[in-house]
Amino acid sequence: MLVVIGTVAGVLVVTSGVLVARQDIYMRAATALDLNQDTRVLLQGLEIGRIRQVNPAVDSAGGGLSFVARLSILERYPDGEPVALPRGTRAVIEQLNPIAPPVVQLLVPGGEPGADYLAPGDTLVSERRTTAMDALGRVATDLSEELRRTLEETRALARRGQETAAEAHRLLSTSAPVVKQALDRLTTSLDRAEHVLADIEPRVIPLHDSVLAILADTRQVLRRVDRVASTAESMTGENRTAITELIQHLHNSAAMLEHFTEQVSRRPTRLLTGVKPVADTIPAPR
Repeated sequence: MLVVIGTVAGVLVVTSGVLVARQDIYMRAATALDLNQDTRVLLQGLEIGRIRQVNPAVDSAGGGLSFVARLSILERYPDGEPVALPRGTRAVIEQLNPIAPPVVQLLVPGGEPGADYLAPGDTLVSERRTTAMDALGRVATDLSEELRRTLEETRALARRGQETAAEAHRLLSTSAPVVKQALDRLTTSLDRAEHVLADIEPRVIPLHDSVLAILADTRQVLRRVDRVASTAESMTGENRTAITELIQHLHNSAAMLEHFTEQVSRRPTRLLTGVKPVADTIPAPR
C-alpha cells in the first residue's frame, strides 16, 4: 500500500511540473480584466508558462493604478533548449475564440536574433486586443443607445401627434356649429332655387315654341317682302328709300327675336331679369 501511494504521489509530482525549472518574468497591464491565476502564457502559439499571481501597483510619479502579473515561464523547451526571449518581446492579452478563455501571447520581434535577452525579473509592457465578444458588446451598446434615442424621438413624435389631434379636435368642435349653420342656409337656398326653376320650366317651353313659330312666320314675311321689294324696285325707284327702311326694320326685328330666343333658351331666368338687346348690326341705307 505504501508503495502504491508513493508511486501515485511521484507520478502526480512529475506530471504537475513542480520539479520543472521555471523563471519569473513580470508583465504590466492597465487592467486586471481576464488576468486570472493559471492563465496560459503562449509564445506565438506554444504554451511556455502560466500566470501565477496578479498584484496592483501604484505609479509613484502620476499616482495611477496598474496591475503587475507574475509569469512563470519554463527555463527550457521539452527538447532541452533554453527558453530565451529577446528584448522587444511584446505581451498581448487576447481571446483566441469566443468560447476559449483569454491567454497571454508573447510575440518575438522580427529581424536577426541578437544577444540581448530578457532576464528573470524583467517586466514586459502588455496590450489588449479587442475580442469578438468585446466588439459584439460595443455593437450591442451602440444599438441600445440608438434604440433609446429612437424610442425617445418616437415618444416625442407621439406627444406632438396627440397635441395636434387635440388641437384639430378643438378646432372641429369650435367650427362645427358654424359649418352646420352654413350648410343649413345653403340647403334652404337650394330648395328655393329648385322651386323657382320648377315654376319657370313649364312656362319656358311653350314660350320657346311660340318664339320659334314667330321666327318662322317672320322669315316667311321677309321672303315675301323681298319679293315685293324686288317687284317694286323694278316698277319704280321713288319708293326705294321707304322700302329699304322697312326691310331694315324687319331684319332688326328678326335679329332681336333670335337673340331673345337664344338668351332665354340658355338661361330661363332671364325672363325675370330681362334680356340685353342686341346691337343693330344692319347698316343704315345710304
